[in-house]
Amino acid sequence: MLKIDLHTHTIASGHAHNTILEYINRAKELKMTVLGISDHGPSDDDAIIKESYFKTMTRMPKRINGIRVLKGIEANIINTKGNIDISDKTVGSMDYVLANFHSECPYKNKGEKINTKAMISAIHSGKINIISHPFATEKFPIDIKAVSEAACKNNVLLEIDSAYLSGSKFKPSTIPNLKVMIAIVKKYKMKVIIGSDAHNIWELADDAPLKKIKKEIGLKDNMIINNYPKELFTLLKIKD
Repeated sequence: MLKIDLHTHTIASGHAHNTILEYINRAKELKMTVLGISDHGPSDDDAIIKESYFKTMTRMPKRINGIRVLKGIEANIINTKGNIDISDKTVGSMDYVLANFHSECPYKNKGEKINTKAMISAIHSGKINIISHPFATEKFPIDIKAVSEAACKNNVLLEIDSAYLSGSKFKPSTIPNLKVMIAIVKKYKMKVIIGSDAHNIWELADDAPLKKIKKEIGLKDNMIINNYPKELFTLLKIKD
């Protein structure tokens, strides 16, 4: 069970089922220390919010019911230049930004070479902190080695997303891609971040699917930045 989970979706994402307060209360029950709210960016067809939703998140307290609450977004890469679907001003107001491609958004699969170029451009932009589920390459093929190296060189975290490690989202490419990703993270002496990608409070902080494959993919506990809150906050430039 994660004590820090930065990948969660509320009803604002349009296809999730709980409110921010319900997540906070659940986080307290689970004795978590840090909860990140990261609803989908406004270009997602399912999202029921506009960019103003993310701007006004800054009005929430930093601590609610004993939980440190971070304001984030899972933004969408929307073109081959690596642009995302919120403005630079809003990026500056967030605690952190995850980003990737999503099929419900304007960017459509353009093949491995162009997809890779777009993602690396997003990494180089300096606007994102985490690449969400980079190993899930079925809908948007990428060169996982090139993306992983670009992320490590630019202090962008690569996420291991628990939601993609079981059920229909688990694909034949999952384990091979994770092995490549982990090997490169080791090479650059970086860490990965684990996210539940929760779409309801019962999925919050769940890392059970990862535990089943940790040894196979070569992941050790000292490579997981969720276990090092001070290091995570320093990387995200967040003051506790």
